[in-house]
Amino acid sequence: MKNLLLFSLLFTAICFSQEENQELIQLEKNLNNAATNTEKIQALLDLGEYELDHNFGKAEFILQEAFQLTQNDQNIAPKYSALVAVQLGVLNRRKGQHAAAIKQYLQALSYFEQVKDTANIADVYHNIGVLHKFQRDYKASFEYLEKARKLHVKLTNKQGIANALLMIGSNYKALKKSDSSELFYAKAKEMYLAINDHKSIEKVNNYLASLYIKTGKDSLALQLNHENIARSKKNNENLSLVTNYLSISNIYYKQKDYRIAGKYVDSAIKLSKKEGFKQKLASAYSKKSRLWYRLENYKSAYLSHRKYKKYADSLFNIENTKKLQELELQYQFEKERQKITQKTAAEATQKWLYFILFLLTLVSAILASLLLKRSFKNRAKIASEKLAQEQAQKRALNEKVKVNEEETKHLIADNSMRLEFKQELLDQLKTEINSIKSLEEMKKTMSSLISKLQLQIATENKLSSIQDKIEEVNKGFDKKLREHYPKLTKTDREICALMRLNLSIKEIATIRNSSIDAVKAARYRIRKKMQLAAGEELEYIIQSL
Repeated sequence: MKNLLLFSLLFTAICFSQEENQELIQLEKNLNNAATNTEKIQALLDLGEYELDHNFGKAEFILQEAFQLTQNDQNIAPKYSALVAVQLGVLNRRKGQHAAAIKQYLQALSYFEQVKDTANIADVYHNIGVLHKFQRDYKASFEYLEKARKLHVKLTNKQGIANALLMIGSNYKALKKSDSSELFYAKAKEMYLAINDHKSIEKVNNYLASLYIKTGKDSLALQLNHENIARSKKNNENLSLVTNYLSISNIYYKQKDYRIAGKYVDSAIKLSKKEGFKQKLASAYSKKSRLWYRLENYKSAYLSHRKYKKYADSLFNIENTKKLQELELQYQFEKERQKITQKTAAEATQKWLYFILFLLTLVSAILASLLLKRSFKNRAKIASEKLAQEQAQKRALNEKVKVNEEETKHLIADNSMRLEFKQELLDQLKTEINSIKSLEEMKKTMSSLISKLQLQIATENKLSSIQDKIEEVNKGFDKKLREHYPKLTKTDREICALMRLNLSIKEIATIRNSSIDAVKAARYRIRKKMQLAAGEELEYIIQSL
């Protein structure tokens, strides 16, 4: 059963190794086939990311070549300079050059925030969180890792979420909160399994092995470490190999098997020196010092401690911490300065826009005022012309009315004369008939009467048109009377029409062949129907219609 398990592990490692080799071959092929500098930089970034876990020296050479391309070719998009800066930040962080790493991270972050590249902002936040973890500033580390996790959740990026959870678990382990640490490791491993990321699962195993050692689960830790060492050797993953060497040394140190622990520490030191892993060298020499002390070789313990201090001080000294804080503060200050500059520029632009809008409004108001004034003048002119026309029409109508009134008065006078003539003629006929004595006198009398009758006929022909004249002068007047005073009879309206011609009561009585008293009674009746007050004049009301 044990042999079967070992065979299974070996077979799995070989399969993974073949996959890794195929991946490397493809990445190198992409680099060789790159036709433009942009394609070449992308290929170098992909290959550099791969080599960061396999060959640290080669990764540094590749990323420096990508950096030089971004500097020498002005046509390269700024995005690639930022991506190269992130990878160089990872490189410098693993070399223990934390100040250089934070500077490169912040440079990349500035660009990604400017173009609102959420995915890469999350990636930089994650790397800054990891850097603060190595600086033992766990509060800042938690803040940046949580920022990264939230952005990855927003992007539904399970790989990014799992990476953040893994590092949060590592922080809890450093703070000796084992339960919380194991919980976050489990969550990260679950997400890696969901996306079938075996490489990251092995990384979780490294962290779990370290945690198991602290919680007394040495056998589980040792099993995970040996599995990872086998795979790391096959794939030339030196950083992972050093991590597992140190982890195994811790197990044997706990078991007080100091010589075996020392062998694994020596392997870690040798490989770390080759690759320049300052962080790992500090940890290795710290362990080596404790091992020599347990073996009572105090001189060697002291020398190892001095080497530990040398590397530890280069990583964790106050000046280095200050430098990191200074760079972060400088970045925040520059960020705020840019915001203020942008705000000032925006306010200046806004002021110009307001000024332009004010001018446009002023010009529009002036134009509108001129147009309104012109329109008002035109309307006033038209109204004036219309008023003049109406006044002319009114004057013409008044003249016509006056003429008709004069004609009517003449007709009335003629009518009065007619009546008097008839009376005189009647009296004359009576007198002459009584005085006729002969036939000859009768003929003469008859001839004279015929002439007078012909004259009377002519006069009556004139009077026959009086009603037409009244209707013409009072055109539309009858309709208004009916609308305003519906109680008036036809006779009432006829008398009103005669009164509108400024005729006297006597003249109206003559025209209507009635008595003056009858006309006065009619006037009283009309006033009552029109409901006029005592002080209101009937003639004025009629004239105003």
